[in-house]
Amino acid sequence: MREQSVSAYGMAGLIVLIAAGMGLLAFAISGKSREPQREPSPPAAWAQFHIGFPVYALIFLAFDMEMIFMYPWAVVFADLGISAFLDMLVFIALLSTGILYAWAMGGLKWE
Repeated sequence: MREQSVSAYGMAGLIVLIAAGMGLLAFAISGKSREPQREPSPPAAWAQFHIGFPVYALIFLAFDMEMIFMYPWAVVFADLGISAFLDMLVFIALLSTGILYAWAMGGLKWE
């Protein structure tokens, strides 16, 4: 038993040494070829657009979660009864609140 655990720790130690060696090697190689670089300026075309990622992410999550949970619910709805119907109404109300918030923030406006 003891020999087997020592062997397992030895293998783990060997993997750690190999990983550290590869990291040091990569660090050494990158240091030799490093040249001072200037900060790239962003293209002028990108400066014109305001991307509201959080609003779009909220819209995606609202619609995506609705479909992910509604399909299995619809398959077993007849077996679950009225409590499942009420649970789904609460779920849809929460998602609708998120969609209404995104709408108020201008996330559904085509620009």
